[in-house]
Amino acid sequence: MYGISRIDQPEKKNHGWYVRVTFKGKTEQKFFADKAHGTKPKALKAAQEHRDHLVTLLPPARQEAAARKRAVSKKTVKTSAAAPAPAPEPVKEAPAAKKTAKKAAKKVAKKAAKKAK
Repeated sequence: MYGISRIDQPEKKNHGWYVRVTFKGKTEQKFFADKAHGTKPKALKAAQEHRDHLVTLLPPARQEAAARKRAVSKKTVKTSAAAPAPAPEPVKEAPAAKKTAKKAAKKVAKKAAKKAK
């Protein structure tokens, strides 16, 4: 969720939602405790309303960007809940990187040969 994080610290009995929106180096933040709002869903709803209020204070371009981030995070949550995430593919070394490594090895060998002479 854009601008909202879940905080659960059982050792401190601290459970709730943390809202944080930053613009031009200034951060607005607020914590919404589950206990103060009655339940976890109620605290989340209050946090979302506060986040939406903060976003309305931003310039129009930033509001659009925030709306896109919220839409993407909602899609991600829905798709990740429906199906497990695919396994990451193994990273393959790019052909250009192999060529660069070979060239570097040749240069090192040439310098070592010159020093040996």
